[in-house]
Amino acid sequence: MRKKVPILFVTHDRPYLLDKVLKRIMKYTNWNEYELFILDNDSTPSNKKIINKYLSQYQHIKIISSSFNQIAEIQNQAIREIKSDIYIKVDDDILVSENWTKPFINVYERNWKTMSIGSVIIPINGFSWVPFMEIYGCMKSFKKAFPKEELRQSCTDSAVYKNEKVAEFLWNNCLNVNSSAKRFIKVQNNTYKDIFCPHRYSIGAIIFSHQLWEKMGGWKVDSSYRFKKNIGNSALHLLKKVRRKNDLQRTERSIKSILSLDVSLLGLEEEEVYNYSIENSLSIPITTEGIVFHFSFYPTEQYLMNTVFDKIQF
Repeated sequence: MRKKVPILFVTHDRPYLLDKVLKRIMKYTNWNEYELFILDNDSTPSNKKIINKYLSQYQHIKIISSSFNQIAEIQNQAIREIKSDIYIKVDDDILVSENWTKPFINVYERNWKTMSIGSVIIPINGFSWVPFMEIYGCMKSFKKAFPKEELRQSCTDSAVYKNEKVAEFLWNNCLNVNSSAKRFIKVQNNTYKDIFCPHRYSIGAIIFSHQLWEKMGGWKVDSSYRFKKNIGNSALHLLKKVRRKNDLQRTERSIKSILSLDVSLLGLEEEEVYNYSIENSLSIPITTEGIVFHFSFYPTEQYLMNTVFDKIQF
């Protein structure tokens, strides 16, 4: 197995965030201990342009690419190729800061015998949003602003997922990513704890073992994906013989759209790892020892782009 811990960085189409996210990962990661694998999940041209910029600037970055958008499959492909004891997986809308990797490693080392996946506190997260406010000191102002909002913790049945104003409130309390991370750590005065998520957990920033992935049979892939992929590949193989390159590129996009190969079903991996955790009595530990910042859940993304994106001090 590998000496350096692989960071699996999954990206498809967030060019407005990708440069900012990658810049922070490159700056705040110790590359003597970690290695970055960009999982290019059928990136859009705008996304690919940013990826290529980083590949040219940093020779140690490795890339694994897929010609179809299937987020679980490209992770499975990467894990089969890399073969490490453990992996940190990060999506392309996660903002990190100084020493961000250490708490992931520590929560794993404390819980590896009894855990499935582990993570750190993430404000825009169906579980972590409540302990974040309790620790950070903004619970009182939240209750004043949202007196009727329930402090419910759930992957998608929580206010931070459903209510765009709640997501905006959380961001307005931590617009300066670096100082917010330092404050979150400082106020705990070294009294960190691991808390355990009892429900499905959003897997945008997690640590897990190769053994877990192997025992689960890999991350769950859309059952229709391989069938549609075979049809798409067969069609493209035939068309390459009769179409010009420019025409082929347009046709390829059309084939992907018709077969829905340009859209990846989300949540399958989360459901699979949660069900596996329950069936095997495994925990999902979330440590308060660290924090990363998730820009948004999908339902609130456009609203946050319009309201807080320009105010965030990336």
